[in-house]
Amino acid sequence: MFYDLDVSFENYPVINDDDCQIVKTDESKNNLPSVKELTQEKKQEYLIKLNTVFLGKKLFLKKDFVIRDLSDETGISVHNLSNLINSEFNLHFQDFVNLKRIEYFNEKINDPEWKDLSLEGMAWGSGFKSRTTCFRAFVKHTGKSPSEYFKVIRDNPDKTNYIIQN
Repeated sequence: MFYDLDVSFENYPVINDDDCQIVKTDESKNNLPSVKELTQEKKQEYLIKLNTVFLGKKLFLKKDFVIRDLSDETGISVHNLSNLINSEFNLHFQDFVNLKRIEYFNEKINDPEWKDLSLEGMAWGSGFKSRTTCFRAFVKHTGKSPSEYFKVIRDNPDKTNYIIQN
């Protein structure tokens, strides 16, 4: 607390400990708040706009993509986007972006244009800007490292969508 030594506190009420309450919340990283201020119609409108712009333009492929960029592209406030992604996908924004990058990686893994790329090249082509970020995202969303995932998909092309966990 900051005090101004030139100000007299004689006219301010004194707060006793008995007047204070401790409020506990059950909010944690895994218990994300839901969008309460949006109507169901507005939420659906935002979800359609999110999918159309974010996926249509493949914005997740941008290396330094942040929620402000998505807000600028969609016209949806940062606050509403964050709440929408948290409540509808149960993910934080960056996890949502990384999941879309993994899904893109998954789509392109057997593409002939990608056949000569290294795993690092594929990660870079999917929008990841570092090996570490890619590795962590893969383990978080698939339960496997990129090389383990790559091996399963290359050996079983028909299983391209079975691994992604949410």
